[in-house]
Amino acid sequence: MSTYIYTRRYLGEFIKKRFKVEDLAFGQLNEHLPYEFQEYVLKDKGLAVDTARHYLPILKKICRLAFKEGHAEKRYFVNFKLPKENRKAPRALSREDFEKIRDLEIPASRVTHNIARDLFLFACYTGVPYADAVSITDDNIYTDDNGALWLKYLRKKNEHLGRVKLLPEAIALIEKYRSNERKELFPMIHHPNLRRHMKGLRDLAGIKTDLVYHMGRHTFGSLITLEAGVPIETISKMLGHTNLTTTQLYAKVTPKKLFDDMDIFIKATSDMTLVL
Repeated sequence: MSTYIYTRRYLGEFIKKRFKVEDLAFGQLNEHLPYEFQEYVLKDKGLAVDTARHYLPILKKICRLAFKEGHAEKRYFVNFKLPKENRKAPRALSREDFEKIRDLEIPASRVTHNIARDLFLFACYTGVPYADAVSITDDNIYTDDNGALWLKYLRKKNEHLGRVKLLPEAIALIEKYRSNERKELFPMIHHPNLRRHMKGLRDLAGIKTDLVYHMGRHTFGSLITLEAGVPIETISKMLGHTNLTTTQLYAKVTPKKLFDDMDIFIKATSDMTLVL
């Protein structure tokens, strides 16, 4: 909802500046408008390309709906292409910083800081995003034929199935917060408060890099799974990704993974004879 509000606000400012009017009829639009609006958002407002990519599809969507419902005589901006996404490699914690967060002693009186830290560790051990972590219940826990516990859930972002075998550390966190007073396995922390507590955890642990909750998911995709030798295809299923390309961004090859793989390669080829 907030994205729609900001889109309307910036579009209103753009129309007033560009056309010197308060509003435009659909019949007054031209195919140059989205390009000019994009330039306004990037240059005049100083926003990032990725932010503009949120606003421009809404402009196209509204014009499509207007045509469908008979408010416009033509469907505008069909051929307009969004600016290329600036995809950056997601940030994951180093093992040193992960251990600082894990071993951080927080006074019991700071209840919400403890909950925030444990939710973050749960993300590190399972790869579960915040919106899903605070929504999972006992209905999402399954036991396989060998007695191992699995977490299965539909991601709120894309409704794709995420499934991961629970590590002992993740099970311990679930048991720590299990309560008959609520259906969810973890207590709720509203996201603005969570962001604030993550900054506090960073300072308490003495970590220099910015700490955000989603780094736990990235840490699961690289430090916890990839470095342990889990195939990237399996990691993709665990994270509930719709395609492997997304997982390849999460699961970067760390120096330790590179060295371990080379050791395996050298061992596997030790009995080979070079023939020239």
